[in-house]
Amino acid sequence: MVSRRDIFKYAAGGGVGVGVGLLLGEVNQRPLETLLSTHIPPEDFSPGIDTWYNTLCRMCPAGCGISVKVREGRAKKIEGNASHPVSRGGACALGQASLNALYNPDRLRSPMRADGEGGFIPASWDEAFDELSARLGALQAAGMGRRVWVLTGGALGSGEEALSRFSEALGANLLRLALDTTANEQAAAKAIYGFEGLPHYDIASADLVVSFGADFLGSWRSPIAYAKAYGEFRQGANGRRGHLAQIEPRMSLTGANADEWLPARPGTEGALALALAAEMLRRGRGGEDVANWGGLSGAMSLAGAAEQADIPLARVEALAERLAAAETPLVLGGGAAGAGTRGAAALSAVAALNRVLGAPGGTVRPNLGHAASYASVPDIEAFASQAASGNVSLVLLAGVDPAHDLPDSLGIRRALERAELVVSLDSFINDSASQADWVLATDSFLETWGDDISSPGAGSLTVTLQQPVQERLFDTLSITDIVLRLAARLGGAVAQALPHADAQAFTRAEWARVWQSLGLNGDFNERFRLAQQNGVWDAPLAEGMADTISPEVPPPPAAPGSEFAGGESEYPFVLHPFVTQGFREGQGANLPWIQELPDPLTSVVYGSWAEVNPATAEQLGLGMGDLVEIESPAGKLSVPVVVHPGVRPDVIAMPLGHGHRGNGRYAKGRGANAASLLAAQSDSATGALAWAATRVALKALGKRGRLTRTGGLSRTLGRQILGPGGEH
Repeated sequence: MVSRRDIFKYAAGGGVGVGVGLLLGEVNQRPLETLLSTHIPPEDFSPGIDTWYNTLCRMCPAGCGISVKVREGRAKKIEGNASHPVSRGGACALGQASLNALYNPDRLRSPMRADGEGGFIPASWDEAFDELSARLGALQAAGMGRRVWVLTGGALGSGEEALSRFSEALGANLLRLALDTTANEQAAAKAIYGFEGLPHYDIASADLVVSFGADFLGSWRSPIAYAKAYGEFRQGANGRRGHLAQIEPRMSLTGANADEWLPARPGTEGALALALAAEMLRRGRGGEDVANWGGLSGAMSLAGAAEQADIPLARVEALAERLAAAETPLVLGGGAAGAGTRGAAALSAVAALNRVLGAPGGTVRPNLGHAASYASVPDIEAFASQAASGNVSLVLLAGVDPAHDLPDSLGIRRALERAELVVSLDSFINDSASQADWVLATDSFLETWGDDISSPGAGSLTVTLQQPVQERLFDTLSITDIVLRLAARLGGAVAQALPHADAQAFTRAEWARVWQSLGLNGDFNERFRLAQQNGVWDAPLAEGMADTISPEVPPPPAAPGSEFAGGESEYPFVLHPFVTQGFREGQGANLPWIQELPDPLTSVVYGSWAEVNPATAEQLGLGMGDLVEIESPAGKLSVPVVVHPGVRPDVIAMPLGHGHRGNGRYAKGRGANAASLLAAQSDSATGALAWAATRVALKALGKRGRLTRTGGLSRTLGRQILGPGGEH
């Protein structure tokens, strides 16, 4: 896997030029005053005049740059940073709603200590640091650092680097957690393209895009960047309008925008991709780099793959014709297509089809974007096993909520119950924090320093500066500040690894080191201010880097279908959990703007639902809004039904992100958590969680559920808001 340190090492080896600024510096804005005379205001302050600051959005892993409007010292509005190569002036709903997190009434104002009765009471930072440093110091002195576990989300910014150094110096375990990781995509890129990290998909340059499960317009990887590229793709270079085909069992936002939607049976995407690759080789499409692949003897015929995927053969043959005729085709895979027990093999088959079509080097290129190394299912189970054995003394939850975001079948909730001391670093008492002994109140990303290496989408090394756009509202600290203060109190090797006063000093020192390693000349402070003003450092990937497309790779193995938890007779449907644009895995659930954001395909707001095909609904006697019980080998829950033609008859689809037990008034008790149904299945090659490999059963409960949807009425209800006669 590619680490943050390796990324800059590769960039240095490639000779990145000196014409770019570095993402470091001091905030160049006046201190906030509690009393203000409008007759004699501060020199740089004009009441009623907007000031815009460029910074980093932290609401998802894409690493978009944003511009924040500040008035009278308070953030008021968020837009995309037009100078940022990923966001290019765009901002998604979740990014704009981050103001709801900054000003949320349930946001923590200070550190909180468990009161022993299921609640929390305010405490001081000195009390918190005294207890934590004493515990950690005793474990370190006894050589028991391995009994400490640091659980984090796995970004590639300087904050993650601080956590990594802290854990390493302490001798602690570090787990990077997420439901949908990039592990299988990285494995496929390594196997077929020959480079580490994630590929950059140049959608704008393609004349045909075939997506196997990647909802790149909705929630996959970097949707803002891909949406911009999709607009260029649709405008049609050289007088041609790009054609999009989407292959997936449940219609996503990308599928709804596609020219053709092919509802493949879950777990068959890899076999279909490999069959298409073999067909392209048969037609002589492949080049010298795949000459040793032969005819891909492990691949099915188009007829066999079409039958297995349950797609009419004529549609598969028509897609093959389009692929053969395309000049600049692009095939990409992700989402549920890469989240089965053979997910890495399936995505390797998709990448192999790209390789045969000649896309690598054209519409597919190396990119040193988000390539963190995430914990596998065996890693998580090892943590749970150590906790069950009484060998976990302290758990530090650094901005993650695994008790909600990950399946209960992995045992994380039980592990937190058995740990001797649990400390959550968060802005809210979420599901995991509710099990903690301490909750240390953290800053909003709009109040502190940091940076991140953006997820693929720009085709370059894009590092975004996170700078505070306003003063702290409450008695909070950033995660980096907390780690630095703990390191200072512990002393010794930990303090030596992190000898910085605060997050600003650490960020500055980190990037000063990187700047020096890249050989960038010129005045540091001037470049620092320039990067701060632009909000981003963007460098083209240098020629001669270690990460290039291999001239020749072995042929991909056959892509067997996914194995599912639960027998088909007892559990006749495949569960298809999906990420929505607003809620993601749960990050947006405590934001009222997101709760009111209608799902673009079903128009549901304020809760969970299960999407059921009309044929399945008729067979089970279900109607819109009827309450059903969904049961898997891992658990059961109840939700209302949305009868939806955009889902296969053998699939039940549910959105992720709902069903919180805590996390504030807007999230608590609303909807049901689809992740709780998932079995602890893993990919056979990478160990990544196979979150699309669980079967479920459906049972009607004979009563109506609560289902709120926007629209649906063509009547004005007597209000005459459409003019005389109800017409526009």
